[in-house]
Amino acid sequence: MDTVSRNDDRTTARQRILHVLAATPAHAPALVTLGEIWLREDKPARALAPLRRAVRIDPSFANRMLLSHTLQRCGARDEAFGYFQQTLTIVPASGSAWFVMGGQAEAFGLHADAAEYYAKSLEYDPDSARVWHRLGYSLLETDCVEAAISAFQNAVRLEPSNADAWIDLSSALSRLGRFDEAGVVAEMARYLNPAAVAAWHNWGHALLNLNRSQEALTVFDEAMRLAPELPIMRFARATALLKSGDFENGWREYEWRWRDCQSPRRDIDAPLWQGEALQGRRILLHAEQGFGDSLQFVRFAPQLAARGAYVVLHVPQTLARLLRDVEGVAEAVSYVPPEMHFDFHCPLASLPYRLSLTLETIPSRPYLSVSEKEQQRQGGALRRHVMGDAVKPPLIVGLVWSGDPRKSDAKAHRVDRRRSCDLADLSPFFAVPGVRFVSFQLGEARRQIAESGLPVIDVMEGVEDFADTAARLSGIDLLISVDTSIVHLAGGMGLPVWMLSRFDACWRWLENRDDTPWYPEMRIFHQPILGDWAGAIGNASSLLQRLSNIYWREAA
Repeated sequence: MDTVSRNDDRTTARQRILHVLAATPAHAPALVTLGEIWLREDKPARALAPLRRAVRIDPSFANRMLLSHTLQRCGARDEAFGYFQQTLTIVPASGSAWFVMGGQAEAFGLHADAAEYYAKSLEYDPDSARVWHRLGYSLLETDCVEAAISAFQNAVRLEPSNADAWIDLSSALSRLGRFDEAGVVAEMARYLNPAAVAAWHNWGHALLNLNRSQEALTVFDEAMRLAPELPIMRFARATALLKSGDFENGWREYEWRWRDCQSPRRDIDAPLWQGEALQGRRILLHAEQGFGDSLQFVRFAPQLAARGAYVVLHVPQTLARLLRDVEGVAEAVSYVPPEMHFDFHCPLASLPYRLSLTLETIPSRPYLSVSEKEQQRQGGALRRHVMGDAVKPPLIVGLVWSGDPRKSDAKAHRVDRRRSCDLADLSPFFAVPGVRFVSFQLGEARRQIAESGLPVIDVMEGVEDFADTAARLSGIDLLISVDTSIVHLAGGMGLPVWMLSRFDACWRWLENRDDTPWYPEMRIFHQPILGDWAGAIGNASSLLQRLSNIYWREAA
């Protein structure tokens, strides 16, 4: 039936209902039907009046829920929630009623409640694919990922042709880092519905995290054909381009982050720098992501200064003291006074795009430093403390085994769980003779020093910012760390760094490489398979043994 015919039918139905109501104004079923017609015509505001009257006449569960749903669509959230709460004590003993309750709880963002209601619905109808699907979604929203996977698996078992359920299952598998399975499931969803952009995106995302970026790009290109303006897909495509080394296209696509996962600053009274002449101009470079990104991309400040710019750097306070000494930085501040004038501003991670960076033009010489005085005061003190009364100086190795958990950011927290390990996982290092270990670990994971009983010295007491950490790094011979900000700090100082990388490595480390053009003194030890810290640490400990042998042979 075409649109015109449907509209004619609704008009006729509406006229008949109005005729009924003219004769019987308190006819609740007619009022409800009239409201439903307006809802089908996407005019919820017009549905409110008849539905309010219907509830006054017959305050049943179904009528209250329909009014709550309509109020929600009209933006009257508080009133809608009030009617929703009124239904909690009168829910009929049926699976469909509890399913409706779950759907409305979802609409209010009450995903834990929704999961409870869907579970009640399944008590009446355990073979309902749609209920298992919505249960999985609600569980996923509350980060009960294993339970969500089980629910989605039931949904696809009961209704294997439902592409949306396969898509959500692939998303849940990806959250746990089960990218092999996620890719297969997403491919099944794509087979069931070739027009489902989410299926293509999830497939490409899985391939990207399996370090198959070229294949991922083929998939993302197909997704872009279907939905060229979808931010989440375009940003994922950007990371695949960068991970594969295609900087020319990758940095341009990386700007899609502003429409996907980041918010551009609106508080700077200056235009965004697009590559204009900078001679005699003031430009504000500002942090936008984590500490590591600021430490990595501040290396481009000298290029702007060489173009004649007066460069002001806006970064968190813990970075300001260190970064004000970077070549080309005129000022580094943690607060920008409103009276401070700028001709342009630019996020630090947009500089590679603005400067047309390629793999061959990455500035790789050391650009972070601390004064000789601080090196002696803190780095020298560290060495003296660790050496004790040793006749020959030991090889001093710094350790970091955990990143910032970032629990307020669910996505970042999931990544952190994959990039971090426990101090106990590093125990093979302690079997290497002639080495003394010091900890640069901060945060909750710092407690593991006492808990593990391993002979590692905590050297972070009294550290106030990255300048202090840099000074103490100058007192060690090697840093071994997971992928967190300190590898950028040590790498930017030109110090030897061994990075322990999760299997689904960050795009910045490229693919199938154990070195990096960003930091010439860095060596990368990748997990051989997902979650296999033992393999990465075993390879690093073998090399540490050889390094120790060389060190002591030369010291003899």
